[in-house]
Amino acid sequence: MKMTQYISALLYRYPCVIVPGFGAFITEIQSSFYDAEKQLFFPPQKRISFNRNIVNNDGLLANHLATQERISYEEAVMRIQNMVADWHSTLTSFDSLNLESIGVFSYNEEKSLQFDPIQNQNYLATSFGLSSVGAPAIARTAEAAPQVVALHPTPVKTRRTASFFKYASVLVLVAGIGSVLVQNGYTAYVNDQTLSIENNVQSQLQNKIQQATFIIEPTSDAIALPVKDETTVLATPYHLVAAAFRSEENAAIEVDLLKGKGFEQASFLGRTKYGMYPVLYASYATHEEAKDALKEIHRTTNKDAWIFIK
Repeated sequence: MKMTQYISALLYRYPCVIVPGFGAFITEIQSSFYDAEKQLFFPPQKRISFNRNIVNNDGLLANHLATQERISYEEAVMRIQNMVADWHSTLTSFDSLNLESIGVFSYNEEKSLQFDPIQNQNYLATSFGLSSVGAPAIARTAEAAPQVVALHPTPVKTRRTASFFKYASVLVLVAGIGSVLVQNGYTAYVNDQTLSIENNVQSQLQNKIQQATFIIEPTSDAIALPVKDETTVLATPYHLVAAAFRSEENAAIEVDLLKGKGFEQASFLGRTKYGMYPVLYASYATHEEAKDALKEIHRTTNKDAWIFIK
C-alpha cells in the first residue's frame, strides 16, 4: 500500500507523523550501544512508538499525499479517512493489522490496541547503510613468565621484507582514511539534496494553497465575525468545510451568504497554521454524521466540500 510507504518516508524526516483519526507514530533517537549477550555493537538508531490519543489532523501526511499523488488537499484528506476506516475494519475482523516497514497492530486479551514496531528498520538517515558489528569478549589469562630470547643479527632479506610490510601498512591506512572522507562527503551531499527536495515540496504546497484561495473584496460596512466557540469545536470536531479564505472579513461574508441559502449553522474557524480561515456549513459530533451530511452537500450544493477534523 502506497500510504504506508508515504508514512515510512516521513518518519525519516520528522519526529512525529499523525494519521488523523487513528493515532501518531513517534520516533526517538537511540545512541549506539553494545549488546553483551549478542556481542554486537549497534549504530545509532531511530525507533518508532505509537500514541493512539494523538488524532488531530496537522496536515503533514495529507500535504505529502497531495504532493506525491498530484491531487487536491481535500481529496488527500478523504483518502486518509477511507484508509483509516479500512484499518479499523481489518482490526475488527482479524484482530491484527500489519503495516509494511512500520510494524504490527493487534488486540491483547483485554482488547487493548498494541503496537509492535518492526525491529530491522532504522529510520535515522545519518545511520543509513550502517549495520551491527561483532565484538566478541576477550578471554583474559594469567600472565606467563618472561622468556629469554636470543638476539641474532637480522638477515638483509628479512629487513627488506619488514620494510615492504611497513610501507604496505601505511598505504592501507591512507586508503582507509580516504574512504572515510569520501563517505562523509557523500553523506553531506545526500543531506543537502534531502533539504533541497523538502524546501521545493513546501514551496509547491504554498502555491497550491494560494491558488485555492477565494478572494472577495470586503465592503466598507462593519462586519460581525461569527467565529466558532472553542468549547463547541471540541464537542463537534468534525467540520463540513465549504471554502477557506486568507481574510477573516471574507470568511465572515461567506458565512452570511451560506446563512442566506438556508445553512443556519454556518460559521468559520479561527486561523489555521497555514493562514486560512475555514468556512463551515455545519459541525458534527461523530464522523458518520459528517459523512452523511457531506454526501448530501456533494449531491445538491458543492462537490468540492470536505471534512476537516479538529
